[in-house]
Amino acid sequence: MSRVDWAPLALRLRSASRIVLTTHINADGDGLGCEIALHQFLPAIGRRAVIINNEAIPAKFRFLRGSEAVEAYEPRRHADLLRSADLIIVIDNSSPERLEKLREDVEASAAFRVCIDHHATVNPWWTLNCVDTDACASGQLIFELIRHMDGRITPAIAEALYVSLVTDTGHFRFEKTTAESHRIVADLIQLGSLSPARIFAEVYQRGSLAMATLTGIALRSLEVAHEARFAWMRLTRQEVAACAGEEEDTGDLANLALDIDGVLAGALFREMPDGRIKVSLRSKGIVEVHSLAASHGGGGHRNASGILMPAPLDAAIVEIVGGVADLVTTGAAAPALRAGKRR
Repeated sequence: MSRVDWAPLALRLRSASRIVLTTHINADGDGLGCEIALHQFLPAIGRRAVIINNEAIPAKFRFLRGSEAVEAYEPRRHADLLRSADLIIVIDNSSPERLEKLREDVEASAAFRVCIDHHATVNPWWTLNCVDTDACASGQLIFELIRHMDGRITPAIAEALYVSLVTDTGHFRFEKTTAESHRIVADLIQLGSLSPARIFAEVYQRGSLAMATLTGIALRSLEVAHEARFAWMRLTRQEVAACAGEEEDTGDLANLALDIDGVLAGALFREMPDGRIKVSLRSKGIVEVHSLAASHGGGGHRNASGILMPAPLDAAIVEIVGGVADLVTTGAAAPALRAGKRR
């Protein structure tokens, strides 16, 4: 179980009157599942919360019960709400920079600020850090918090937390997957009477034609460097617009590079509408990309991180390709990877 002492947060949750939940920009299954699960739990202790994110919930997660509670930030609607809150809980994100649109209002608020996270960075900016880097997902921590507070895992909570765990473990492929991870998921399936097949279909088998087209474009741009230990792809703003793919989350396309034998790290570089370059980094085993992301103001996991960099695209590619050289060279020396073993 977690090394987090949940007592201080449990006390705050029972006494707070204006609670806001949020996560990082480009919310994923872990952050969204956690928000929805906690939002569903709070009425059981006589409390309610508002979920405010940078953007609307992605279509593939709208099947989750309670997903309609996720609100996309609008200054006129949400600035005063954030500034007048007495408890703000940020989940799956320890970086104030990744609050993006919400950051100014969160900083201006007198609220007690809590970070619930499983990433490696612990930021003293938060009033209270509830962080366990051994947890496979932030959803594991929300599960433990609810259990600590003697809460009931309802079917809606179980569904949201299941999505959190399966998406952030890559369906139990990643290194932080443990026996405890499987025990929690077994509990969630039983308590929620869940259908893993149905949830997989909702999350992974409802891709759009735009996403399929973008996948093909990205693969055609594939290049390798550092003795083919690093592979990367690119998507220009024009390519994304041409196939109406503006709303598509393409970050996981970087995983395709890891399917190539001998490649230890991969990246996708995408031009965003605001001119910045979104860099999605992925790696295998002991090759960690989090430090490279953090050095450019990004964040994430050891094997999966992201950065938002200034334009132009070619300059961002040159900088990251150069920066990853030492990481993949060190990783190549690992006997397990030389033998072709994967996490």
